[in-house]
Amino acid sequence: MNLKWYLLFISTLISSSVTLNVSSSTSSYLMLDDKIRIKEILAPGLELRELSEVYYAVSGYKHIKETISKVAEICEFLIKSSNDSLTTEQIYYLACTWKLLERCQPKSLPLSSLTKTLTAVLEQENSVSELYYAINSLVSFGQKISDAIVAKLLRILQTRLKKDDSPLNLGYIFHIAARLGSVGNFAFNYIEDAIVQADEVDDKFLQFEGGLSITSHLVNGIFKLSSILKRKPPLTSHQIVKLVNYFLSRRTVQTPKGAVNFLSSINILATNEFEKPVCIALFEDGTVVSIKQPLVRVKVCDLLGNSLSSIINVVANTATKIGDDTVVINKKTFQSTPNDKTLFTLNFMDTLPEPGFYKIVLSAASVVNTVSIKVLTEVKVDYLEIGTADADQTTQPKLVNVVNYKKLNGKIEADFQQKLVIRFLLKDALKNKPIKVHQAFVRLSSLPLKKKNREIIFVAEVDASYVYKFDMPVGTAAKNFDYQSGVYSIELIVGDAVVSNSFQWNLAAVNLKFPELISSEVVEKSTYKREPDIYLPKPEIKHMFREPEKRPPAFVSNLFTALCLSPILLLIILWAKLEVNISNFPFSLNAIVFHLGLGSIFVLFGVFWLKLNMFTTLRYLFGLGLITLLSGNKLLSQIAHNRKTSG
Repeated sequence: MNLKWYLLFISTLISSSVTLNVSSSTSSYLMLDDKIRIKEILAPGLELRELSEVYYAVSGYKHIKETISKVAEICEFLIKSSNDSLTTEQIYYLACTWKLLERCQPKSLPLSSLTKTLTAVLEQENSVSELYYAINSLVSFGQKISDAIVAKLLRILQTRLKKDDSPLNLGYIFHIAARLGSVGNFAFNYIEDAIVQADEVDDKFLQFEGGLSITSHLVNGIFKLSSILKRKPPLTSHQIVKLVNYFLSRRTVQTPKGAVNFLSSINILATNEFEKPVCIALFEDGTVVSIKQPLVRVKVCDLLGNSLSSIINVVANTATKIGDDTVVINKKTFQSTPNDKTLFTLNFMDTLPEPGFYKIVLSAASVVNTVSIKVLTEVKVDYLEIGTADADQTTQPKLVNVVNYKKLNGKIEADFQQKLVIRFLLKDALKNKPIKVHQAFVRLSSLPLKKKNREIIFVAEVDASYVYKFDMPVGTAAKNFDYQSGVYSIELIVGDAVVSNSFQWNLAAVNLKFPELISSEVVEKSTYKREPDIYLPKPEIKHMFREPEKRPPAFVSNLFTALCLSPILLLIILWAKLEVNISNFPFSLNAIVFHLGLGSIFVLFGVFWLKLNMFTTLRYLFGLGLITLLSGNKLLSQIAHNRKTSG
């Protein structure tokens, strides 16, 4: 076997193992509470205000098998609403509602006028949605579609498929093709193209972009077309389960349209002739198991909560403790319930499992699912001792045994040179062996007679022998109690996620005597820090600017100024030595503007040095520089011209 085929074999083996781990059943179904809530959403539609609302109400009631009481009033509303101004979509709502009621008299409905309008829509190249509304309305009215229109529709749909293969467009085409019968077989080949566009979420849900409305519309179209053609849709069982999981996750819809979309998809998936998804779910209180309630109750049904047609056996393949993977059950069959064919039970406590969380792999016929349960136990206090000891541990603690769940008579006296000591052992009441719990606290709280109540909760630490210990040096803990000596109540609090009888036990009262003065020789720094009150106002934040640098002496400043001005003096001296001829200065507008602009720039630099910022200086410099540049250019051109003419 070469490397290529070896790698192919390994990848196939891995993918197969992954597929086996995927749940092949759902964990929920359409419950009675869902139907009651959806009925409340649909009920306002029966107030007969709009055709769409009436359609959603009637359609939804049919899906949940709810009786419609005002059929005559609805029929009368439909007759009054039928006129020539209705859109194709409104006619669709009217026609579908008319067909669902089944008891309306067609004589009063202007069928000829409505049929003429719908036929005109089919004869034109309208949008796919308009064609969908028109053909469904005609079928609902019991009208036959001519062969010429069918042939034209086939050409239109095939052309539209090449231009637009979005899920919404494909959904409309699948529905129309289902109405056309066997000639709609061309659309079946596009089902795989539609499924490829689905988005998978968390390896549990399968949905299409656009949410519940488009997903329901497309899935219903696929199964309607498959049913008409008697061909199984190209969907795997895992894909169908993920679609079901998505629809069931949207059971809390709040609109009549969303409710009908949800119900229609659940019904068509539950009743289709190709593959009916099975629900394996824990029933009501079956998630928690204890010695008082030892049964794991499992409900096995279809998506509508009905029993399956064939007799099945429900088997617990394995039951494994989460955390250490201990297997406690292997291939154990559930018992059926005589008065409920969907309910199966198993006595999980027969194996005396350890308390904790377990996952059970269940199989019913050809489907598998995994459920999680929690095994509870009862905890008991084997013994509890309380007393005091010297803080420096020079003597043995003086401990008194406290009877279970009773308060110690009298008060315990403890001063700042002693420590309060508690020792106790917890046992599993069922197996009578020591256990550890997640929460074991000792709470000390001042009696209500005090003006200012105080309470502090300490954690009881457990050692290797499962004995819980609590030691509180009174002197060290004084800061936590604000050095307020007095009588405090001692309570033991025990709780755990897998303990069914968590408790709070008032053990005793203790008179704590703290030192009056805080001294480092007496009171060590407490390890238990009081949390600051975060709701008190914080001190005001005041911004402090940096202090300015100290100015230099006046002599240094004047000397620096003189040095800065010295180039000007040097310029004047050089002009005098070179015998500059000022009489040749051209008294023209350009010359005057140029020299004024140049001087202004130097003045601007000086002002910048004294008070202006860089941005303001640049704004002024742009204007002065532009004027100086233009005038200087004109001046130089004038001088050059004068030299040419004079030469």
